[in-house]
Amino acid sequence: MDNYLTIKNGYIYNVDNGVFEHKDILIKNGVIVKVDNRIEFDAKQEIDATNHLIMPGFVNSHIHFGEFFLSGYKNKLTTKQYIRFAENFNDKNVSNKSKIWEKSAAICTFEALKHGQTTLVGIRGWNFLEEFNARLYMGYPLMDSNKLREYLINSFSRFESLKRSELNHYYIFLHSLLTVNENVVKELSKYIKNKNILLGIHVSESRYENNYIKKKYGLTPIELLNKFNLLNKNTILIHCCYLNNNDIKIIKDAGCTISLNPNSNLKLKNRVPNIKKLEGINLCVGTDGIATNGNLNILNDCKTLGLLYDIKDVDLIKMITVNPAVFLNNNIGNIKEGYKADLNIYDLNDHRIVRKETFINNLIYSSEILPKYVIINGRKIIDKYKNIVFNEERFLNLNCDNIEIKYSQKE
Repeated sequence: MDNYLTIKNGYIYNVDNGVFEHKDILIKNGVIVKVDNRIEFDAKQEIDATNHLIMPGFVNSHIHFGEFFLSGYKNKLTTKQYIRFAENFNDKNVSNKSKIWEKSAAICTFEALKHGQTTLVGIRGWNFLEEFNARLYMGYPLMDSNKLREYLINSFSRFESLKRSELNHYYIFLHSLLTVNENVVKELSKYIKNKNILLGIHVSESRYENNYIKKKYGLTPIELLNKFNLLNKNTILIHCCYLNNNDIKIIKDAGCTISLNPNSNLKLKNRVPNIKKLEGINLCVGTDGIATNGNLNILNDCKTLGLLYDIKDVDLIKMITVNPAVFLNNNIGNIKEGYKADLNIYDLNDHRIVRKETFINNLIYSSEILPKYVIINGRKIIDKYKNIVFNEERFLNLNCDNIEIKYSQKE
């Protein structure tokens, strides 16, 4: 049986020009089938969006699900120190590994949805996060660490065995060139050759990384990835804080996407890439992990970029809608016929919204304006600010009393 939903009398955001248009939306089986001035259709479900603004659902192009319990550390760790800090925490809590990850992933996903992120490009997540009914791109991790080393065993056959669906997608996540040996990189290069597989990589996040790779291989991290044919339109490069002009040219020529994570970069004592130098590259925004960001409201990262580089509001919104949709090759991030019905609906009566014409600026720069409704694939996930799919009490009641959180930040 077909499932229909109509959204009537709302103002729809046009991502291309930044203008709101007063129109109705008809959704059938999770897809927008009609956008018009007035739609007369007797749908089983209807939302009266009078005096409401309708935005495309946001895409978080880089999020770590499992780092909630690392939150609250002092802002004095570099990227290298933070990775060691996380490893020490995981080593001390091996017996509670699954419990820690499940609660952390639940809290992070719950928070991201609350802030209107309908698509999450994260690390791991299968067999649990599907219950949230978010649009998930879950990364199969390649990292030689105590926590993730097991994933290096029969990695590609295990990757292929993961069950795909309309909402659940998978990609390969190469943690970084610092955390795998050259053989892993070579095997990955051979595996993805002539395959339409998405690949995510932390790269040029810190000066230490750049210097180490340059000393070891005589190449920058980008040059090394290019040598192994890992750069193409299916590759998303995360951070990219320390690129030189040749790196930028290689990325542009290869058609890669970059995920900018400014708040995490600053907290880890790195710089934020100069967007002005990245013109012509598909740019997206991600929060990174909650511990290195401080929260999971992706609009705060847009705010940081806007303040640093005077980016237009309409372009910041593109970085969390249509731009990541290009990389994911999915009809999301826009409100058009034929696109997936992933939507955020905001109440204009919110006192932080000055008027409809200022909404995008208010949304990015004021304190948390939350969507009243969040719809994913045509299904209401948040209804009048309440998540109706996943019960908050469920993850709050996960017993984590035995977690060792008194770890030293000097380790």
